[in-house]
Amino acid sequence: GNTATSYDYRIKGGLGVLWYGDPGEDKVVNRHDGAVSPLAINGRLIVQGEDTILAYDAYNGLFLWERSNPKSIRTGVFNNVNPGNLVASDDSLFFMEENICYQIDAATGKEKAAHLLPEEFRKKGGHQWGYVSYRDGILFGAASVRNEAKIKRRGRRTDDETDGIFAIDVKTGKHLWAYRGSKTIEHQTIAIGDDAVYFIDSSITGEQRQTILRQDKSKFQNLDEAGRKKAEAELKNQDLRLAIALNSRTGEKLWEKAVDVTDCSEIGIGGGKLTLLFRNNVLLLCGANANGHYWKQFMAGEFAKRRLLALSGGNGKQLWVRDGNYRNRPIIVDDQIIAEPWSYDLYTGKQKMRKHPITGKDEPWSIMRDGHHCGMIAGTPNMLTFRSRYTSFYDLNDDIGAKHFSGHRTGCWINAIPGNGLISVPESSAGCVCLFSISSTIVMEPRAERKDWHIASLVGTQTPVKELHLNFGAPGDRRADDGTAWIAYPRPRPERATSLDLAFNSKVAFAKGGDYVSHNADTIQLAKKTPHQAPDWVYASWGNGVLMSRIPLLGEGDTPAKYTVRVHMAAPEAKGKQLANKKPVERHFNLRLQGKVVAQDIKILAGEAQVQVLEFKGIEVTDVLKIEQFSKVKNPSPAQMPVLNAVEIFREG
Repeated sequence: GNTATSYDYRIKGGLGVLWYGDPGEDKVVNRHDGAVSPLAINGRLIVQGEDTILAYDAYNGLFLWERSNPKSIRTGVFNNVNPGNLVASDDSLFFMEENICYQIDAATGKEKAAHLLPEEFRKKGGHQWGYVSYRDGILFGAASVRNEAKIKRRGRRTDDETDGIFAIDVKTGKHLWAYRGSKTIEHQTIAIGDDAVYFIDSSITGEQRQTILRQDKSKFQNLDEAGRKKAEAELKNQDLRLAIALNSRTGEKLWEKAVDVTDCSEIGIGGGKLTLLFRNNVLLLCGANANGHYWKQFMAGEFAKRRLLALSGGNGKQLWVRDGNYRNRPIIVDDQIIAEPWSYDLYTGKQKMRKHPITGKDEPWSIMRDGHHCGMIAGTPNMLTFRSRYTSFYDLNDDIGAKHFSGHRTGCWINAIPGNGLISVPESSAGCVCLFSISSTIVMEPRAERKDWHIASLVGTQTPVKELHLNFGAPGDRRADDGTAWIAYPRPRPERATSLDLAFNSKVAFAKGGDYVSHNADTIQLAKKTPHQAPDWVYASWGNGVLMSRIPLLGEGDTPAKYTVRVHMAAPEAKGKQLANKKPVERHFNLRLQGKVVAQDIKILAGEAQVQVLEFKGIEVTDVLKIEQFSKVKNPSPAQMPVLNAVEIFREG
């Protein structure tokens, strides 16, 4: 289906390393060359090496076999210059090599069959296998004309266009059918559906073009003369192509439709060739933009015209079309299109929304890949995989931000593969000069659910605040078991901020020598629970010596409101250290809200395991909530300073 998604429902929640090892960087293609993705199926992990194919047991890393294929290597995949050269069924691996597609036993690596091009392409000569796919016992291929001029110009083999598509029954080796089209069927527009093969042929007749032009002109009847001239000029530059559906077993043409794919591809820096995805009888046409570096251009609006177009798989009729404003090649997960950074409904094109955890308003769902990243996203129903500085994951159920597996990086295309109930990440950083210490294949398995730190992606204004849970000094954002989204302050990695980072501009002032403190949340030890106590990890970090914090709750023009405010205070040490400190130092301070003293003589011992939560109702706010803490000790040491772990704010009424 060309969706970059597998339907592996075992992969969800927490992940842990199952095994690591071969292949290492000495065996794999240099990352800059853009090699093909690995395959994960039926308990095996299959990797295209520098000049061989390598197979491993997916569950323990046991080496199974190696097969030489130096004439088969495909590079430039991440720029859509070439299609992949490997495809697998449960028991066979197929790989293209010039004018033959070899079928080998997936368990042993021994050759089982050699599939040739259809006779009509063999007779003419000059053709080779250009594309390969497999579904339900049928091997699908495309015959590409060997273009020596392109090879010379690009310095490598290219198979981005074909003039024929065909199908082979794998069990019998018999050719089922062959379709001959123009020479401009691009491989990334081929998608295999449930019972049909879909693709885009760039050839279109004059009559078909005029039909679309007549339909479009009817929309301009109410325009003035200047608007009509502008619209007609745009029509002359329309990108019109032919969408075709063939029966996958007989090759019978089911339908063909002339379609307007203007602005579906080649919009903005990074280009992006036209690509076609299939899911649940819907065809999605969009751009295969392969480079994820261009945040500045995205924020400047350069990609606003990048269009998404949906057709019915049953008859080719247009279902919907819209500007998608996406950065990278879209994928389809279940019934949603992930067009980074947004999500759209597959059947209607309606943008997916979610409740903003601070304002409670519906805002566009978004995902943000923090830090330097290339390559694209792959998906499962519960999780997305990608590069975000490091090898990274997005839990679609937790839905708060990306998780990072530090020290390791994925490749420049797709190589964090969800399959076999695992996430398999074959080594693909060979040639990278960045400081990543782990150059190894890593395979991860689902583990017991655990809440990790994330960096939340949220758009929209941050006021007026309906509900806010602010965690001072925390390394990231985190969702509690009850669904509460705890927001870190200061915001993580502000130097990398984009328009999609959750921005919260509180102002905090410290006493001399004060600063944020953060411990490993697994090492702290707390005493018995107190009313309104937060999860233990909230108290693993705090602002030490906070004199004042100004938290914006209402924006310009907002009506004054009353809020309930909870202030969380504790200063726990790591487990076992409390006993060593026989005379703990006392923190002794007062608390003010909006300039009024609301609590006096608050006492917290350094290393105190007891949490104090103070709740105040009816706090009047016109713009900001002002929290002040004053030590009752003159010139306090850091161990004597007031502490502020977290603040919870709820709008009343």
